[in-house]
Amino acid sequence: MRYALTIKGRVQNAGYRNFIEERARDRRLKGYVFNKRDGTVNVVCEGAQEKIDDFVDVITLHEEDDVFVEDILKDELLDTAYPMPDTFGRVRTDTKEDTNRKLDKGVNAIKSVKEDTVLLPGLLQDIKKDTGLLKDVKGILESNQKILESNQKILESNQKDQKTVIGILEKNTGILERIADK
Repeated sequence: MRYALTIKGRVQNAGYRNFIEERARDRRLKGYVFNKRDGTVNVVCEGAQEKIDDFVDVITLHEEDDVFVEDILKDELLDTAYPMPDTFGRVRTDTKEDTNRKLDKGVNAIKSVKEDTVLLPGLLQDIKKDTGLLKDVKGILESNQKILESNQKILESNQKDQKTVIGILEKNTGILERIADK
């Protein structure tokens, strides 16, 4: 089966033809895709009916920020005498103005990246300061750990001394009780 597809919506200047080309090749369709000056993307494709139906579903559901498919008009081409390329491809129909507009869009994207990276040196300095603070905190925690360990030893020593004193008191209490009984 051979079909002509007219895709309407926000479909140009967004990499949509590349997406279409990849999905058509995945399904081993023959044909080509191109932009028209009226803002539509057009496809001529050939293959098994179920592969074409699947292809149309996939390219309709394509959702990215810059692409919105409003509608796909699908017309069967009955005249198949005109030969199709063996693999699906893109036909370059961009004018000089189209190319310049796309280049301008790319330059603006690069500028926005540059603007974002201007903030990085300040962020790196903040990270270095925070890292220094973390080292200080680590030192304080290590000191506190040593103090806790020392306090634990003192507590253990005090408990031994306390047991000794209790033992002495119990012994003396026993002696005093015997004296009192006499």
